[in-house]
Amino acid sequence: MCPRCGGGEETMNHLFRDCPVSTEIWMILSDLDVAVYTQEEFVDWLTRKGLSLSLARCRIFCVALWAIWGERNSRIHDKTCRSGRETANFVLNYVKEMDGIKEKTQHISFAVVKWQPPSGQGIKINFDGAFDERNKCAVSGVMARDSSGKVLLSSTQIHGAVESAFEAEALACRRAVQIAFAMEQTEIVIEGDSWTTIKKCKHNSQDKSQISPFIHDIQ
Repeated sequence: MCPRCGGGEETMNHLFRDCPVSTEIWMILSDLDVAVYTQEEFVDWLTRKGLSLSLARCRIFCVALWAIWGERNSRIHDKTCRSGRETANFVLNYVKEMDGIKEKTQHISFAVVKWQPPSGQGIKINFDGAFDERNKCAVSGVMARDSSGKVLLSSTQIHGAVESAFEAEALACRRAVQIAFAMEQTEIVIEGDSWTTIKKCKHNSQDKSQISPFIHDIQ
């Protein structure tokens, strides 16, 4: 039973779309043009929206998904709750705060980094992780594309009890490796911008850092 509305079975479809609390959130975030009332399965809906939105709107979409999940967990474990409007306001304020931090820390010079396709008939899997220190949560994103740039797979996963940005990146890298094995292809390149995680994975010596369990899994 849904812990937020008590009106339906708590499936992924219900939690993120059908629950009245979530419906209110998407109505307030109307710029995302999220079709709540749809027969699509959650994964298909998530993938379609992630690919159709601009980068700025996709970020709001991902933060909203994370906030819905976090509010659900807080309601169960901490016995606290927020309305749909409060959650939507949190999403908008959180994104605004991230934009403010980015403006303060970014350098004046800019460089466009273009995605480079894999050679031949290979597949390239890109990964990235985002960490929220306040709530000790992370989101990992993985995308697989072929040499023509066609998206073969897109995956987003929310992780709880995450202690650092390094752990968030390691989780994303591990997810990319898991997907690579599942694809069963001979030519796969895994690419990410987490130099710390990649450097540790290349070393044969035993890693003793906080992220050592994830490094071991990746290796």
